[in-house]
Amino acid sequence: MPLDPLAGPGYHALVALSKAVDADSPLPPGLLELVRLRCSQLNGCTYCIRLHTRQALEAGERRVDLVAQHRTHPSFSRAERSALALGEAVTLVHDGHVPEDVLTAAVEDHGETGAQSLIWISLVTNAFNRLAISTRLT
Repeated sequence: MPLDPLAGPGYHALVALSKAVDADSPLPPGLLELVRLRCSQLNGCTYCIRLHTRQALEAGERRVDLVAQHRTHPSFSRAERSALALGEAVTLVHDGHVPEDVLTAAVEDHGETGAQSLIWISLVTNAFNRLAISTRLT
């Protein structure tokens, strides 16, 4: 039985947080959508995978089918790789912590503000993923 993910004030607060995080980010929208897409892939959220694939394409990003291969595919820069790696580490934080080298690379490539933005983008995406999965959003 699907539940209504839009019910209650929590959803509206999450949307407001998402908008605030986006407005504060110094990073390109296409890269942010790739990070959201990768987090959603790791969580297995089919609704969010479709959503962020579409939004990445709308932002001019054409590598949506390659995002899972970001570590080895030559079309990704070092900075893009570090952004995606940080998003993955935040998503998989249950493994213990965000590895120091991943955080260091993100700070080197995006500055402290950019790395903080990537962490917040990943946190909010993970929250939306869990909401969509838990309520069986299709």
